[in-house]
Amino acid sequence: MNRISLPRFRGYFLLSVVSALSLYYLYRAITYRFVPAGRLGPTLFNKQFWYFSHLIFALPVLSGAPLQFIAPIRARAPHWHRAVGKAYVVGACGAALLAIYLGAIVGEYEGSRLSLALTGSLWLFFTLAAWRLAVGKNFVAHRAFMIRSYTMALVLVWLRLMYDFQDYLFFYVTNPDLRDATREWASWVVPLLVVELWLAWIPTVRGRKRA
Repeated sequence: MNRISLPRFRGYFLLSVVSALSLYYLYRAITYRFVPAGRLGPTLFNKQFWYFSHLIFALPVLSGAPLQFIAPIRARAPHWHRAVGKAYVVGACGAALLAIYLGAIVGEYEGSRLSLALTGSLWLFFTLAAWRLAVGKNFVAHRAFMIRSYTMALVLVWLRLMYDFQDYLFFYVTNPDLRDATREWASWVVPLLVVELWLAWIPTVRGRKRA
């Protein structure tokens, strides 16, 4: 019986995790925004069109991004990796711009507007930086910015997870409006700090120690 190598096992495990997160986001987004009556806005161009467009742009991000982290696919099918990557860039840029518009312009929660605008702006920047670095064949930096981009793409996943466990995570915030605002900020600040710790801060400290 052939054993699965550790790098391949890690790849399959990562694929399973990010695929599960993507499906979880899709399920929660649909059941929260598109199923309950009145959540989409009163008219087509008031909010409905923009929410549907945001979901459509997000589909290639959710379906394609997990495959981009699997090393055997990148090594054996680089053309496929590039094609999926281009679809991700188009979807992520469109979804990010719509997130900025929906959050900053038509968002119903005042405490969430700046947070959502920054989320969309960072997502857009990370995605464009990853694309530019790939074109310049700086694949190490490209990978780092793609991880940052996908972290921002999953912000609503972190938001929903924090909502599910808010009584444990934000027990010290008793005001409902303040709790909502705290959750909105924490949903992207905390994951991004963790990613930066992993990608930049720890390697930098270790490098200085070795030097």
